[in-house]
Amino acid sequence: MTLIRRLPGDFIRLIGGAAIRALYQIRPLHPERVPAKHGVLLLPNHVTFADAFFITAACRRRVRFVMDEAFIARRSIRLFTRIFHTVTIRRDQPREAIRITIDALKNGDLVCLFPEGQLTRTGTLGGLQRGCELIAKKAGRPLIPLWCDGSWGSVFSFERGRFFCKRPHRTPGGMIVAFGIEIRPEEADLAGVRQGLAMASAEAIAKRFGPPVWGTRMPRRKSTALKSFRASGEAARRRAWANGYQIGQINALPRRRPFFVLNDDPLPSALPGLRLTFPELFGAEVKARDVFHGEQAATWIGGDHLRKVFASTQLSGELAFYDFGQRALEPVYRAGVRHYPCLAVEGMVIAMSMPDPAKPWAGSEAQPGHKLGTWGKLLPGWFLLPTENGGLRAHGPAAPADGLALPAGCFLDADGFLARAAPESRHGR
Repeated sequence: MTLIRRLPGDFIRLIGGAAIRALYQIRPLHPERVPAKHGVLLLPNHVTFADAFFITAACRRRVRFVMDEAFIARRSIRLFTRIFHTVTIRRDQPREAIRITIDALKNGDLVCLFPEGQLTRTGTLGGLQRGCELIAKKAGRPLIPLWCDGSWGSVFSFERGRFFCKRPHRTPGGMIVAFGIEIRPEEADLAGVRQGLAMASAEAIAKRFGPPVWGTRMPRRKSTALKSFRASGEAARRRAWANGYQIGQINALPRRRPFFVLNDDPLPSALPGLRLTFPELFGAEVKARDVFHGEQAATWIGGDHLRKVFASTQLSGELAFYDFGQRALEPVYRAGVRHYPCLAVEGMVIAMSMPDPAKPWAGSEAQPGHKLGTWGKLLPGWFLLPTENGGLRAHGPAAPADGLALPAGCFLDADGFLARAAPESRHGR
C-alpha cells in the first residue's frame, strides 16, 4: 500500500489502463515507433473528452498531457492533472506553456499535445495550431503523429450534434490507436504534421479492414449496385468496405438515418461505399425513388442528373443535397436547398462537405463543415502525395496500390478542405 500511495499515477495507469483497453477493445498499432526512452512529443487527433485515457491505455510509457486550464474546472479533471503530472496552459500565457513543455521534453518525458487545440465536431482533422513545431525545434526532440480511430460515435464525441446525452454507438473491432512515423525536429512544420496524421489514419483503417473476411463479406441489403459488388474481386470489396467506414467517421450522413436516391440516377450506384457498405456498417437506410418529391425535408445523394431534376421541381421542404456531380463546385442558389459539394474518384468517396456543426457552448470556436470552392473535408483514411506532373493522388485503404488521381489543380488547405485552384492560378503555375 505504501508503494501505491507513492506512485498513484503508475498504479492507476496500470489498473485503469487495463480496464479501458478491455472496455473499448483498444489495439495499439506500431507502438514500437515510440522510443523506450528520451523526450518525444505525441501529436494526436482530438475526437473525444476521453482521448487522454485512450492514449494512456495504448502507450507503454507514462504520458504527460498538455491541457488547457479551461478544462480543469471539474474536480475529476483536476485529479487527473495532478496524478498524471499534466502540463496546464493558459491561453493568455502561451509562452509559459511552451517553456514548460520544452523543459519536460528535455527531461526525457513523453509529452502529448493536441495540435488542433479543440475537439473536432465534424469528425475530421481541423486546423492545426502553431506551437508544436516551435516546441520540437527548441527542445530538439522528435514528433510522432498519433491517430485514434473508432471513437467517433462514442458518448464523448460530438457525433449526432452533441457531447454526452446520447446512447453510444460501438465500433465493430474496437478502437485502434495508430502511432505514425517520427518527424525529426528540424523538419517539423504544420504541413508535415497534418500529413503524418493523415498517414496514421490510413494505417489505422487499413489495419481494421485487413482481416480476410472483408474481402468476402457481402452486404445484406438489396440494391441495384449489389450485382457489380458481387462481381468485383476481393481487393475491390475490401476497398468498398473501408470507404463506407470512412464515410461513417464524419458528421455528414447521419448514422441510422435514411437518405434518398433516384432509381434512374446512375451516380449513387457507382459509389459502393455510399450505396452499400456505409448503410450496412452504420444502420442507415437507402430509400430509392422513381420520382423526386420536394414536399418533404430529406437528404438526397446524387449529381448532375439530380441537380437538373430538382431545378424544375417545386420545393416546399428543406433539401440537403450531397452533390457528387461534375458541377459540384458550382453553388446551388435556391431557397430550401442546402448544397454540399463532394468528390468521388473511381467510385471511392474522397471528400465531403457537411453542415456547419453547432457550437456546444457560447464561447466555442466555429468549425465550418463546408467552404465555398471546395469539395469539403478530406475523409479520415486518405493522404495525398504529389505526382511527377504536379498533380495529386489519394492513397489509403480504399485506393488501389497506385492511388487515385485527383482532378487537376487540387490542393488541401490549412483547415483540411479539398479545394481546386482558380483556372488563372493553375495557368500561372
